[in-house]
Amino acid sequence: MNEVHDENGYGLVIFKPGTPSGTKVKSVIFFIILCIIILAQACYWLFANSAEPIVLGMPYGMFFVVLLIFIEFIALVALYFSDNKSEPGEGGAK
Repeated sequence: MNEVHDENGYGLVIFKPGTPSGTKVKSVIFFIILCIIILAQACYWLFANSAEPIVLGMPYGMFFVVLLIFIEFIALVALYFSDNKSEPGEGGAK
């Protein structure tokens, strides 16, 4: 996917040339996880369509959305810290 197939220089580049395969796999896995969480937020009414059970002072539907946002935040923080450790020469933690 990283190769340019058109003679005009146009093409689809997902990763920078020279990116290690481990970094590519990790990025794709995080992308899939975050897409699933976002789709679950868009269709939360399938899972949490009742207001009756009150969880932490919120109706269950609202709690479910807050829970998904919290899980997404944790996943993004994990991605941020894993990227800082793997690429110290490109503006990461020193």
